[in-house]
Amino acid sequence: MVDNSRSNLSRLQGMSVLLAEDNVTNQLVATQMLGNLGATVDVASDGAIALERLAQNSYDILLVDIEMPRVSGLDVIRSVRSSAGELANAPVIALTAYAMQEHREKIRKAGADGLIPKPIISIEQFGADILNYMDEGVKRRSTPDESAGSVDGPMIENSIFESLAETIGADAMIDLLGKIEIDLRSVKNQIIDANNTADSDLMRSATHVLISVAGAVGGVRLQGQAERLNALAHAGDFANVSALTDETLDELDGVLDYVTEKIRTGVS
Repeated sequence: MVDNSRSNLSRLQGMSVLLAEDNVTNQLVATQMLGNLGATVDVASDGAIALERLAQNSYDILLVDIEMPRVSGLDVIRSVRSSAGELANAPVIALTAYAMQEHREKIRKAGADGLIPKPIISIEQFGADILNYMDEGVKRRSTPDESAGSVDGPMIENSIFESLAETIGADAMIDLLGKIEIDLRSVKNQIIDANNTADSDLMRSATHVLISVAGAVGGVRLQGQAERLNALAHAGDFANVSALTDETLDELDGVLDYVTEKIRTGVS
């Protein structure tokens, strides 16, 4: 049940909000309510401006109208969820006058944490809904996927490696492997440091890079372990982070040896 108490709503004080809304009246209503709740509001009058603001600034909460010119709210939400870094996990709440089931399903699939129907009438309900959806979204994204990091199969999926080599050519592949070797060594040191100091930010950053780098050469087991470590770091669960770190580092060393050997012998 949603807590509508003013004491609970005080959590919004000092939070930064991006309000993507093209209607001036709705802008004024939402901005006034959020201001009264102690939040600071940055208004984007269409989806394209919202994407520009997101590229330049970070926000605690994103409120996105679904029907906007140039770039729709659904496309803004999809862009947020497909982005790299912390933005992908930002709390995103849709604002819409259309709250039928088919609209709710489209908004959910786009990646919104929740939907607040317009018009917005009650400041208490508006604030409570924002906090409720924000908390649910953060909890959902920070809950580790128990299946992640348990990928079976070979250390390197040859079909992925060979497909990339064929696409970019042998010489370019060797150059890429050189960059990947550097990234793997750097990420290894960062993971060791993050584990030793229980640094969640560093662990999230390092494993985010590792997910991409491991996937590029077909290291699907390592990629799965990096995804699990990333989720555990988001949850601040360093008891399980430590348990998985040694296993991940062993797998990383294996992939690193493979990459180094390919650089030495060449890509056929």
